[in-house]
Amino acid sequence: MVDAQAGHEKTITSLLPAMSGANLIYGMGMLELGRTFSFTQLVIDNEIAGMVKRVVQGIGVSDETLATDLIKKVGAGRDFLSQRHTLNMMKREQSQAKLFDRRMRGAWEKRGAKDVATAAQEEAVRILETHKGAELPMDILKELRLIVVKAVKD
Repeated sequence: MVDAQAGHEKTITSLLPAMSGANLIYGMGMLELGRTFSFTQLVIDNEIAGMVKRVVQGIGVSDETLATDLIKKVGAGRDFLSQRHTLNMMKREQSQAKLFDRRMRGAWEKRGAKDVATAAQEEAVRILETHKGAELPMDILKELRLIVVKAVKD
């Protein structure tokens, strides 16, 4: 079942190995120990993988990210949230969710109050209905056909 528990388990089972250096996330879209595959869960897992990738990148420490000039200008203990630099850094440094809705409740309700599973299911359907894969070159298609014909004969 695509639910909060599945999302939590997917996050933990991908984040911890990634933080340990693993570069492959296993089980995207899988539920029930891999017995079930869900396009809805795959869309959610894709979002989780993007967030995990961002965490693993770490936080850059530089003159730009520390903004010491801005601290001197604004003053310690003052409001940095209204500064353009803060907004730009948040957009760059914070993971940018496409599926998870981070708006305040009122704005979320105005957009239909969809939970993440509903939004993911709609996105999965949209992808399945509209995605056009890249066309393979003719020589590759011929080679694949030969492989399939040989496999059928064997």
